Amino acid sequence: MALSPPYVSVADGRTITESVVRALAVVVGAFLFAGVFSSLGAALLGVDVQNGLDASSTPPALYAAINAISFVGFILAAVAYLQVRDDSSLVYLRRPRPSDLGWALVGVVGILLGSLVMGVVVQALSALAAALFGVTVESGQNSIITQGRENPVLFLYMVPVALLFVGPAEELVFRGVAQGLLRRAFGVVPGLVFASLLFGFGHYLAISSGSAWTYILTASALGLVLGAVYEYTENIAVPALAHGLWNAGLFVLNYYIATTSVTMPG
Repeated sequence: MALSPPYVSVADGRTITESVVRALAVVVGAFLFAGVFSSLGAALLGVDVQNGLDASSTPPALYAAINAISFVGFILAAVAYLQVRDDSSLVYLRRPRPSDLGWALVGVVGILLGSLVMGVVVQALSALAAALFGVTVESGQNSIITQGRENPVLFLYMVPVALLFVGPAEELVFRGVAQGLLRRAFGVVPGLVFASLLFGFGHYLAISSGSAWTYILTASALGLVLGAVYEYTENIAVPALAHGLWNAGLFVLNYYIATTSVTMPG
């Protein structure tokens, strides 16, 4: 178990510059790889994505499959960086322990609590914006959630995608490589915070409606929890599992809501 002092350890200017540039490059490269793999997957499956991947015109199984393929691009971007730089020690990975499952569940609970707290913060900031500027703020919505409400069975197809692809891929890129590089430059705590903000802004492309900043703040809070669990357990598999379980749980919950008369409060 880690997360031990010194919590802040600022490196020299060259290391900081190289680490920050490389972290940004890996994240950008991951999204570029994801786009390429998504297009290739769509072409192989005979799906027209000229105007973007649309669940309303794409069978749910194919939609989920293309999403899964896109996250293979994420994984390859991270692995390619580690191989080219010969820097596999950057990512914490070890043989799983029985306690790791418990820490993954702690991560899920932490994400839930973080989401609830950020919900209150966003609501307060939204009320402040309305009072000061007369601006109505709507919470940002993930495109998959929005499209899944029109075709709820998509949520069920996305459960294994979340567990096997989304969680591992995003954690390898944002926690493994990006947080590892930023930790090297600034120390454990600043590296965790900066990587979480990068994770939040990285979700901008997933927003289909509402105010982007609300979704980015919530995703950043999720990143803080996952980053802390990662640093403490020193095993990328733990936040990957927690992330996958959280997303899968959201899909199951949204499937239940969409297929019953249940409505969410607020």
